[in-house]
Amino acid sequence: MPIRWTEDLATGVEEIDDQHRRLYAAVADLHRSMRQGGVESVPETLAFLRRYVVEHFATEERQMAATGYPGLADHQAAHRAFVAEFTRLESAIAERGAQPSLVVELSDWLGQWLRDHVRRVDGEMGRFFVSIRRR
Repeated sequence: MPIRWTEDLATGVEEIDDQHRRLYAAVADLHRSMRQGGVESVPETLAFLRRYVVEHFATEERQMAATGYPGLADHQAAHRAFVAEFTRLESAIAERGAQPSLVVELSDWLGQWLRDHVRRVDGEMGRFFVSIRRR
């Protein structure tokens, strides 16, 4: 299922929203590659996602810690769960190659996770950050 960034996903924190836009673009590229029958870009996209997600999660967690965000532990747990599943899928692709079925599984999972996490979990975090700025 195609994925694209829409402004209703914005958290109100520009640095985080910019990172989310880049993540959405990378997952959209992965979807596009699969629709066009190409898996050549998969290793490059996986490497980007591995680096970028680590950076992005660190940014969010740093900001949550700095503001005393009450949902920090749950949010960190969601990030760890993401990394575990991403690592599982990444390893399967490394072991068996970028088989279309594996890449589709990865792509679908990434899209669903991003949609759910950004809208719900990051949305709550963003509302907290915005409320702090208003004080």
